[in-house]
Amino acid sequence: MSRGAWVCLVLVGCGAPVAPPTLSPLPSGSPTQILAACSREAYPELAIGCRVEAAAQAADAGDLATIAAACDAVPEGRWRHECHFRAGEQLGKAGQTDDALAQCGQAGEFGRFCLTHAGWGLPPEDGRTPEELAQLAVRQIPGELGGAAAQVLRARAWYNRFVGTGTCDPAIARAATGDDVAPAHTAWAIEAVRLSGGFDAAKASWAEGTMLQGVVLPVRDRVGRYDTFPDFPGEESLPHVLTFADASRFVGETPEEDVDIALIEALYFNLEAGPEAGAVFTRWLDDPRARVRYTAVRRFRSLPSSTVQDRLLVLTHDPDAIVRAHAVDGLKYKTWLGRQH
Repeated sequence: MSRGAWVCLVLVGCGAPVAPPTLSPLPSGSPTQILAACSREAYPELAIGCRVEAAAQAADAGDLATIAAACDAVPEGRWRHECHFRAGEQLGKAGQTDDALAQCGQAGEFGRFCLTHAGWGLPPEDGRTPEELAQLAVRQIPGELGGAAAQVLRARAWYNRFVGTGTCDPAIARAATGDDVAPAHTAWAIEAVRLSGGFDAAKASWAEGTMLQGVVLPVRDRVGRYDTFPDFPGEESLPHVLTFADASRFVGETPEEDVDIALIEALYFNLEAGPEAGAVFTRWLDDPRARVRYTAVRRFRSLPSSTVQDRLLVLTHDPDAIVRAHAVDGLKYKTWLGRQH
């Protein structure tokens, strides 16, 4: 972190000082040396920022003792939460998931953001089952945040099981039970669409129970397109499951419907950019299943196609209020021209 960014971080919200502080150089050295230098800061606000930075660098080094010492030296409240968040974020990126979760559990208002970094840093070779990881999260973090952590780890574990591996056996996803069903469908669908090239071929693999095989992707390339915009009124009450990072999809009312929704989302995730990219989703815009329609409208309005404006104009008169809301919003903001992930 630059000196300017560090000073900006610690002074925001503190009010204008009577006189500008004389800034000492940003401490350097090992995390323990940085932490020792923090106590020599003349201004308490800068000492706090210094300790947060020491915790982050200690996390990069896997130095849990210095993380604890740094964050314990920060006054209780928002900045201590920030300290644990920075440490959890860095530990998560390094694949030290268990230790990252412990930090996220102490990150207060930043806990949910911390969990995304911690959970999605889970290494593909971790070896634990989705259920084992979910139970770990509940043990590590009490209350509602522990439940959120369990969802993140369950989704990531299934993602690691399928996405980019070059082997996609529907029998493995079909064997999932309980809270594992929807995440298993999501991960299987992403890889099935990648390997088969489309919805119909992937759906045939599911129906026939045939394994798909293909090129293995490097871990760094196991990413795709995703969106994280808020639900419209009426959608927030529908069940969701995480797909990638903090993005989510609707859960179908039946297993078959859930697989179809997962496959539509997988098309979006894997789709290459182009002037007619959105056209692939038109086939589901009139689907009788509400959650399938909502999924298709969300994806159709987010990509360019020659029919997008005309079709959204028609949908502004749809009997379904949620479909109308998406159509109106899409036309207002021309969402098909927005940034693509």
